[in-house]
Amino acid sequence: MEVTGLVSDRAAALVKLGESAYLGVCSMPDLFHFTQDLGKLLGMQLGKKRAQALKFLQKGIESEKAALKEAFDKIDKIYQKYRQQIQQINKTIQPFNEQDEWASKGAVEKGLLQCLTAIGRLAPQLGIEIDVAKVAKVLNQISPIAQGVESWVAMAQSELKDWLVRQLINEKEKQWLITCALPYVYWQIQLNRTQAKLSNQDLRTYYKRRVEKAKRRCIGDNLTICMNLDRQEELLLMAHRLAITFQRASSQTEGRNGYLAFVNHAHRGIPKERLKVLTVIHNFDIQRADGTTPAQRLFDKQFPDLFEFLCQNVTGFKEPRQRNRKTLIFNNLQP
Repeated sequence: MEVTGLVSDRAAALVKLGESAYLGVCSMPDLFHFTQDLGKLLGMQLGKKRAQALKFLQKGIESEKAALKEAFDKIDKIYQKYRQQIQQINKTIQPFNEQDEWASKGAVEKGLLQCLTAIGRLAPQLGIEIDVAKVAKVLNQISPIAQGVESWVAMAQSELKDWLVRQLINEKEKQWLITCALPYVYWQIQLNRTQAKLSNQDLRTYYKRRVEKAKRRCIGDNLTICMNLDRQEELLLMAHRLAITFQRASSQTEGRNGYLAFVNHAHRGIPKERLKVLTVIHNFDIQRADGTTPAQRLFDKQFPDLFEFLCQNVTGFKEPRQRNRKTLIFNNLQP
């Protein structure tokens, strides 16, 4: 197994793991924790002020409604601008630019700095002081994030060159993968990964637009018209396997850790047997959108269906405990 990159929450041990003395790969900051740091910088304070202004508006007397609504609208307008910049950050940390060409490190850095500058300008409008140390923490992550995007682009280009050398594809198909197939499947992956909740509506609309744009380009390409359907499907599957390797968040690991932490808190500890069961379920039963489990992706082999395996190999279940039936006895109410 070859490790080509790391995505982490900037824990010192994980950052150190990417150094040349260890794995020697790019260590990219996690997008989720990066936006969390931005929230600590300004978002949390904005959210509190907005919630407080809304509470005053709802509970205020009728004669003060106009002034309270004006105060709330001012804060809400600034809050919405903040949310727009957070979504712009999401759109910036991508391996493809607006023209669906390879994104460069410089362009990603420039885009993130513009977003951070725009967020910084919102604070004085509400008299919020920004902590210099928190700003420094955010700034220190921008260059590694851009480096992570550039590292994946280099890896993808190297993979395409390797396919060409091994004659899995020809030169025209390589260009078709770069200009048509990869952007098309990549934006589909991002759309499927983005949850359909209210705060993500604009982002999902943006991804849908990118999918449609890439699809139109793909359909109108001369090679697409000449290529038979079986070869199209084969190349799209190759593009999907490559595009899905771009990771900018450790959400799968964080999600499992968060679930286990919740269970651990709720039950005052997790029995070792239950932890083993949860690990087996995570590795052999939870599937991605393409139907693969973590074990299949790691070992590159098929495993039997977990439920069917248990039905065939686990027998001798104990019968449920017999309980004494409880009946209601009505006393005679007649005198």
